[in-house]
Amino acid sequence: MRAVTVLCVVLCGALSVTAYNNGVGQLPAMGWNTWCTDDLCGLIDLCTDAEVRSIADSIVAQGLDQLGYQYVNLDDCWADGSRDANGNLQPAPAQFPYGMKALADYVHSKGLKIGLYTDVGTETCKWKRPGAYGHYQQDADTLAGWGIDFVKADNCHREGDDYPQYLNYSLALNATGRPILFSLCNWGIENVEQWGPQVGQQYRFQMDHLPFWDWPPMAEGVGFGQGVKNIIEFMATLPSLASSGPYGYMDPDFAETLMPITMPFTESRTEFSFWTLWSSPLLIATDIRNLTDEKRSIIANPEVIAIDQDVLGMPGQRVYNLTNGAQLWSRLWPPVRTRKRRSCTTAPTLRQQV
Repeated sequence: MRAVTVLCVVLCGALSVTAYNNGVGQLPAMGWNTWCTDDLCGLIDLCTDAEVRSIADSIVAQGLDQLGYQYVNLDDCWADGSRDANGNLQPAPAQFPYGMKALADYVHSKGLKIGLYTDVGTETCKWKRPGAYGHYQQDADTLAGWGIDFVKADNCHREGDDYPQYLNYSLALNATGRPILFSLCNWGIENVEQWGPQVGQQYRFQMDHLPFWDWPPMAEGVGFGQGVKNIIEFMATLPSLASSGPYGYMDPDFAETLMPITMPFTESRTEFSFWTLWSSPLLIATDIRNLTDEKRSIIANPEVIAIDQDVLGMPGQRVYNLTNGAQLWSRLWPPVRTRKRRSCTTAPTLRQQV
């Protein structure tokens, strides 16, 4: 039996909370990611220039940009297996024959923004593509030069503790002078809720999400499992919800809306509803070209999106969990936010890589 969910949204007084404000990320990011489009959620490990351009075209043609969808993001699928002769990152030439700057220019011409995946460790999680460790400033300069607007940094093959790695990369991105949304993907480990909002504009709080209702934990990271139900139950236990807000949102990973076979309508609508209740980033990982009526009713519902994009950015919490499976979640609560303030002008000094 699926849980009966009541979303209770109540207006309340504004809270003065500031995290890492570098000019982007005041509201939860909205957009698309390559992970489960023209791929099986990374199993094929495929993305191409043509795919990204077609998604950008479709976002605008279907009016999704008017609802807030603005990021077109590539996950761990775009980079070549080695750096160039000067040690710079480079896209896989067969997949991106015109280069990444040309693709970014095309996405920008549609009034949208583009994001790329990288890793704070020595290699990425898939196929051992080059990681950023030892190259934080060099890679930040490369991405900024291409016109990248969003950087997701994974946590594979890391060297040392997470905080110094993510801090170094964050400072390197800031040093480019380009406002770039920094997404931390450390799977919720090392108490990321305590330092994530001061380092990036969104941060993962648990292991990878898979396109299933109920899926046991089979990946590194904290949490109860990788399905929608598992993430909901884990989120309900977190006292750290109060750390999530403008310029520093907790990220439950991609929305796997209507993934064929594994994510039917009810599960997909429940997933999207909870993501919005938590003021989470809304990055759709499934195909958003030629939306069906069902899919449009979920991801293009302006009233539901308005909950996610509320300027207060307060995540809801579970109020009741009844024995019959019904739950009541509400945003009528005064979270005590104790996040330290940080701005670009008061950022700590870049730490030595260890």
